[in-house]
Amino acid sequence: MDYIKMLREDINLSDLLCEVCDIEVLPEFKIPEDELGHLTYNIAGKTFARAGSGSEYILLEDGSIGFWGSEGKCGRIADNLKEFFEFMVNCPYWLDYLDEEEYCNRERLGEYAREIFEEHIENAEDMEFNLAEAQQKLANRLGVEKKTDVIDILMRFYQCTKREPRFISTYRENDSSIHSGTGSLFER
Repeated sequence: MDYIKMLREDINLSDLLCEVCDIEVLPEFKIPEDELGHLTYNIAGKTFARAGSGSEYILLEDGSIGFWGSEGKCGRIADNLKEFFEFMVNCPYWLDYLDEEEYCNRERLGEYAREIFEEHIENAEDMEFNLAEAQQKLANRLGVEKKTDVIDILMRFYQCTKREPRFISTYRENDSSIHSGTGSLFER
């Protein structure tokens, strides 16, 4: 399934994705953010979506999905577009799930994920938005399964962030000093 094409052609679906996941699919692929020539990446790709913060989702040359955060975080988040959209639908606000200590035990991870999701539900209710209903609608429209237990999805995400080669950004300052990330979204 060509998720990107489907979202580009269906404005209502694209709006729903943005409403649930804060992801705007771009009308066409673009070159990833390069910070006026200062920023480079170790794996080539093309940006297909942005978050409201300016962060980018990049389709990498191997078909996996990379993330470049406007705050400097960079790493791989999914092995393909299907897994990316399954992750986004089931774990909106996914940056809240970046506590590596919680991934050492499946039961602990399940409890952690439930707590985060309950917070998101409460926050959405405060804004008179039914997050669970909107997620289910988005899942149906995208043809992905909405799960109650997201442990397997989070573990797949975690393993993807660790796989080699990692997706790494390097920033070169005007004085030629270089700052490279590790490619791990879990490092602070």
